[in-house]
Amino acid sequence: MSIRRAGILRAQGEQGFALIGALFLLVVLAALGAFAVRINMTQGHTSALELQEARAQAALQAGIEYAAARLQGGGLCNRVSTIPALPGNFAVTFTNCVQQGPYTINTTTVFIYTFQEVAATSGAYGTPDYVRRTARNVRITS
Repeated sequence: MSIRRAGILRAQGEQGFALIGALFLLVVLAALGAFAVRINMTQGHTSALELQEARAQAALQAGIEYAAARLQGGGLCNRVSTIPALPGNFAVTFTNCVQQGPYTINTTTVFIYTFQEVAATSGAYGTPDYVRRTARNVRITS
């Protein structure tokens, strides 16, 4: 049995069935779009974090080279404590310097400096832009 309205034949139990399918399709497409946006944001954040990690490693190496230059020729440990404001707002800190020497090797005077830890840090702890790289038991010979 069917009802004729406005020239369209419909069975009585089929009214609104296409609406359910359309809503289901709309929900699936919205979920897929949200997933794509989330993946894109995660990849962007990961790339930025990897770049900050590389910068932190470079700042750490620069700090160690700076310390080696400052201690060249028998300087005292207190000549190297903190290097503020490297590019990228990195601060390099040196902890517990121990000076050994002077030793004489083939008429050359040698000093050995050992730092318990050298750290390059940027950002505030607990924030997404915080990054820190450390090196332990760093020895510098001059």
